[in-house]
Amino acid sequence: MLDNNIPQPWRARTTLVLTLTLVAMGLGNIQRLPYLIGEHGGGLFFLTYVLAVLVLSVPVLIAEVVIGSLGRGSPSRAMHWAASAANADSRWSHLALAHAAMTLVLSAVSIMMAVWSVHWTMAIYSGDLGSASIRDVSTALTSMLEDSPRQFVQGLVAIGLVIALSGSGVRFGMGLLAWIVLPCIAIALLGVLDFVFVHTDLRPVTDFLFAIDTDAWRVESMWSALTSAGITLGAGLGLGIALGTQAPQSLPWARSILAAAVLDSAFLVVVAIILCAMLFEVNVAPVEGLAALFVAMPYAFANLPLGDAYGALFFMSMAAIAGSAAVILMEPCVQLFSRDWGLGRASGAVLAGTAIALIIALLLFTTEEALINVGNFLVAAVLPLSFLATSLFVGWWMPRPVLRGELYREPLWLFRVWWFAIRWLVPPVAVAWSLQVWL
Repeated sequence: MLDNNIPQPWRARTTLVLTLTLVAMGLGNIQRLPYLIGEHGGGLFFLTYVLAVLVLSVPVLIAEVVIGSLGRGSPSRAMHWAASAANADSRWSHLALAHAAMTLVLSAVSIMMAVWSVHWTMAIYSGDLGSASIRDVSTALTSMLEDSPRQFVQGLVAIGLVIALSGSGVRFGMGLLAWIVLPCIAIALLGVLDFVFVHTDLRPVTDFLFAIDTDAWRVESMWSALTSAGITLGAGLGLGIALGTQAPQSLPWARSILAAAVLDSAFLVVVAIILCAMLFEVNVAPVEGLAALFVAMPYAFANLPLGDAYGALFFMSMAAIAGSAAVILMEPCVQLFSRDWGLGRASGAVLAGTAIALIIALLLFTTEEALINVGNFLVAAVLPLSFLATSLFVGWWMPRPVLRGELYREPLWLFRVWWFAIRWLVPPVAVAWSLQVWL
């Protein structure tokens, strides 16, 4: 009865899968994973990463979607309803508020990533970096980051576009991202991949990314794989709750999320090949962080034939990925403002965008790296606690028949595997992850 009284802006399973894929693509593994794969055993590290995704991120995201599907309304109301169904303390709804605060900060980071990507798109396509040295590119990046007023104005323009998409509603805004923006990104990246196949030597890439190097495997390799897996898919951020409130209960949630994980992994492999092939071609060792994306890659494209066109295409794709992620990351706050505060969808999007603008201004005018550092802190220190809280609430407080009722479209064996993972695998892994960060 509750489900029939709640608007259902989308009904297509594929829209959910593509939306989750977009946010997974924009959450930062692009900067880290190619380097980590090569430095920690190649294919062995990637297999560990995939296993960690299946053991950690996928079960938590399924749990979040189940909460949203059960509770409907906003994320906080969904948590409150789920707590009532479990006869648990209603203060569990505060977890949704913490999720909303985290997603606002990460949305601000994504918006600035989009701004920086647009900057490099224009710089590469215009030929300003033609035959530039690595020092020239690094100096250009430093100059851009030090110009806080210009970055803030550009960020406001990006925020305006994000507000317009979010305020237009889930059916139009996220449907546009899933069915138009994501296919365009895929076509662009496949074009860049074809350029890589033609103009670079892939043998070093194969050795770096796909060789099984047991000597490079260390204890920290496991933690790096675990952290990378935790970042992907948007698990632990309440996005699953926000998206689950928007769809009918008849969708096969677990298989949809598994499909998103497969698409995200395929995307990461494509980007890893592009990054490593470009860097090896200009004799630059792969690195992680902003230096990999905004120093090494512009230098590589600027020093290869046709690099200006394909470099612009690559960074335009990165801007679209980051901007799309920002729209989706806003969703928990937009629902909170529009439903709990009664402001309406458009006003909720404007208020969320205003909060993001304040976050960007506060951190951008502190130091040029403050925004990235705060985002990294949330991911490293707070996200494991969110994983732990979600797994304990769903796995140990919510009744199993209620959960099975939300996942009735899934085969019984798949439900049992998920049930075991959310109860017995995620909590100890999340505790170990958290202790590794804090100690």
